Amino acid sequence: MFFRLFLLIKKEFLQFSRNIPLLIIVLYGATLDIHSSGEVSMDIRNYPIAVYDLDHSQQTRDVLNKLRRPFFKITHVINQENDITDLIERGVVSVVVVFPEGFGKKIDSYKTAQMQVILDGSNSNSSQLALGYIDNIVNEYNGDILVSKWQVSNITKDIVPYLGLRQRYLFNPNIIDRWTFCFQEFFMIITLIGVLLTATAMVNEKQFGTIEQLMVTPLRTWEIMTAKVVSMMAVLFVATFIAIFTTLLPMEGIPLLGNIWAFFLVSLLYFFAIAGIGLFISTISNNLSETILFSYLILVPMMFLSGKIDGVAPWMQMLMKISPLKYYMDFGYGIFLKGNSLFLMWKEALILFVFGAVIFSAGAYRFRKVFR
Repeated sequence: MFFRLFLLIKKEFLQFSRNIPLLIIVLYGATLDIHSSGEVSMDIRNYPIAVYDLDHSQQTRDVLNKLRRPFFKITHVINQENDITDLIERGVVSVVVVFPEGFGKKIDSYKTAQMQVILDGSNSNSSQLALGYIDNIVNEYNGDILVSKWQVSNITKDIVPYLGLRQRYLFNPNIIDRWTFCFQEFFMIITLIGVLLTATAMVNEKQFGTIEQLMVTPLRTWEIMTAKVVSMMAVLFVATFIAIFTTLLPMEGIPLLGNIWAFFLVSLLYFFAIAGIGLFISTISNNLSETILFSYLILVPMMFLSGKIDGVAPWMQMLMKISPLKYYMDFGYGIFLKGNSLFLMWKEALILFVFGAVIFSAGAYRFRKVFR
């Protein structure tokens, strides 16, 4: 029995190693795909802005001197009000700063001056970031006015009572967003590869007609299923190892504060769960195209429902609690960034084990029922 199982597993490894396109996809997903996702940044750099200056005073020039690189880039100087709508609608600029006439005189006469900031709301995240940067720049300019106009010295300005805010970011002190993007891509690509490898391994047997040959041999159904699951889990384990030690740690600089073997152990539980999903998909698919479509039908909602629970609707919170990817991501963040141990995150590991057992049992039952 075990010798037959060994031969089946060997057959699966040989089929995988001879499938060069699939091998390239797995290696690409574990390396370059994760690295390229880290090149995306949530910070704004050289954000294109236009200026509509109706005052042309020294005060407006002082403000514009602060709206410089690396955050902003003044690409257009507007002379007509109609150009504002045209530039934003065409996507040429994302921010228009308007200085009304009399801006400088109001500041010279110790009055409150107003400036207008018009943003492209179609890209809400970038617009909010840009507005936050501009707000900080305006506050900095107000401090300069306090020193220059009211003759308040820098020493006096610093001792005036005010409410101070001290920010401290734990686990990622420098707010390196590439860590988050690389982690998210790592978890998603491992999930995608795991489901597709398991599903396509069985569907290919059906599509090429070799499943009938396997069924007339003395092999049992569970032996066929076990060989495919074990081999694909081994491939996933190797892909995870490559992703961590060639991309996440050396290239992206992500710290590893916890025990890597604890992460590998929980990864096996997660691979067990997504292998069950792949088995289920293989039983309802007749060809590779259907496999891919069914996989995306399941994976896209699972990935979407794997973030933070806070701030979402109650009914979505219930759905997020049944996504195994959520618990795997929480465990990964805990091991790498927080330095948590397996004993501290035993609940996540237990939930993954339960989900894995239930999902795999359902997929295995469906598999044995269809291919018996």
